[in-house]
Amino acid sequence: DNGHSLAEPIHLAAVLFEADDAIGARVVAKSTAASTSSSEELLVDVRQIRQAIQRAILKRPTQSPPPHEASIGSMLQKVIQRAMAAAKSNGDSLVALDHLLVAIYDVDRSTKDVLESAGLTKKMVVEATNEIRGGRKVTSTSA
Repeated sequence: DNGHSLAEPIHLAAVLFEADDAIGARVVAKSTAASTSSSEELLVDVRQIRQAIQRAILKRPTQSPPPHEASIGSMLQKVIQRAMAAAKSNGDSLVALDHLLVAIYDVDRSTKDVLESAGLTKKMVVEATNEIRGGRKVTSTSA
């Protein structure tokens, strides 16, 4: 879409935060609710996260004419592998979107920095995803 030849973790982050019902937006909403109830001053705005992600994407090298299809970059492959390992260690049958979001923090420093610069830390993501899941395991595609 942006003339990028490689799909990288920042592109995955864009998808995870794109819609208001996407996992990223739900994590932000849960984090914001938790911080207001515990009187912390840290409020995260999903629009700021989306803008930070877009700025980072626009800084990436482009190709003209754009490729018909982007290849998966090595860093995105590592994120997927880390998410698969997290799913297995958590007892989940499938990789869930929250596994991918947490794996971005573990694997890709530049995308992690983008998310943290907008106020969303890994700790906030882990706590919010645990609360959203409520201890349930991912055992089917509808989970």
